[in-house]
Amino acid sequence: MRSTVLQMGQVAERIVAKAGLVIAGKYVQTALALDRDDDEMDRLHRDIFTMLTDGKWKYGTEAAVDATLVGRYYERFADHAVLVARRLVYLVTGEFPSQTHRDNAQV
Repeated sequence: MRSTVLQMGQVAERIVAKAGLVIAGKYVQTALALDRDDDEMDRLHRDIFTMLTDGKWKYGTEAAVDATLVGRYYERFADHAVLVARRLVYLVTGEFPSQTHRDNAQV
């Protein structure tokens, strides 16, 4: 669990750095690439649920709720950063990014 939460923190740091670049420099490609970081955060969030529901969790309900909330907060943080980036893409290009653009985005 610790390593998963640590990874979530690292992904969040990467996202906030990229989001800052996107806002400061209006970098459309970086904005589009944030989706990949969000996907990684979503995977880590699911990993927390897997750990909590696999039957090996022995730390009680309170710890499970705390772990769930930490995961959820990180996951929502990533979602908000992606939404900000998508809105910036719209402001710069006049179009909302399509899935095709996000799949082809480079960091």
